[in-house]
Amino acid sequence: MSILSAVKKTINYSEKYGGKLTKKQLFERLISNKVYKKEEINSLNPSVLWTSPFDKRETFAKQKTKKAKQLAKLIENKFKDILFLGVTGSVAAEYPKKNDDIDLIIITRKNKLWLNRFKLRWFIFKNKIPHRKYGQKENRDEFCFNLWLDENNLLLPKNRQNLQNAIDLILMKPLINKSKIYEKFIIVNSWAKKWVATGYASKISDVRCQMSDKKISDVRFQMSDKIINWLMFWPQFWYMKKRIKKEKINLHQAFFHR
Repeated sequence: MSILSAVKKTINYSEKYGGKLTKKQLFERLISNKVYKKEEINSLNPSVLWTSPFDKRETFAKQKTKKAKQLAKLIENKFKDILFLGVTGSVAAEYPKKNDDIDLIIITRKNKLWLNRFKLRWFIFKNKIPHRKYGQKENRDEFCFNLWLDENNLLLPKNRQNLQNAIDLILMKPLINKSKIYEKFIIVNSWAKKWVATGYASKISDVRCQMSDKKISDVRFQMSDKIINWLMFWPQFWYMKKRIKKEKINLHQAFFHR
């Protein structure tokens, strides 16, 4: 694919969501399996590019990101087993509509996903934090926890390895990042370069993380965590089961609303 074709494809994709792109944004989310240099983008005729003046959507993105940062501070202090929280979707892409919700991804420690999901949902309910209810439509500035993973299951499944999720991956904004889990997440999901090779190459160049499996010496704790995770999973799963459509839900991963 030529760079001009890649640019047009990227602009058309952005237009579908009502977004306008600066040169920087165009470069980082260029749709192509080939890696291009910034100079190649800059050398294009300006009329080819779809530049974006400062508008209300940028203001909405900043406002919504600020609210997500405030939530992240609360979570980081109270949930030691939550290793990562990141903003995705239209807010991360920097062109949300006024009434968009705020999409979030959470990564927990191994075998801690369902206990922490239960505890977080109770925390949010008790503190009256606006959030999207399961099976309901989005509302303005509600937090939508639409992706849960544990640290040993960072690779998105084959049926989720698509253009939309590839762009979400490289545009994701980390708000909590313990044990370099964000860097590990980027490395593991290298399939994204099939869709956005330039953006992925740029992102991976910033990653300074060696993948390593940390072994816990006391097997008893591992088994205890597995049992608790299993016990916390089934009641939540059965509660959601009748409404599950395209969602993928198992002991170590949960994909909601997409």
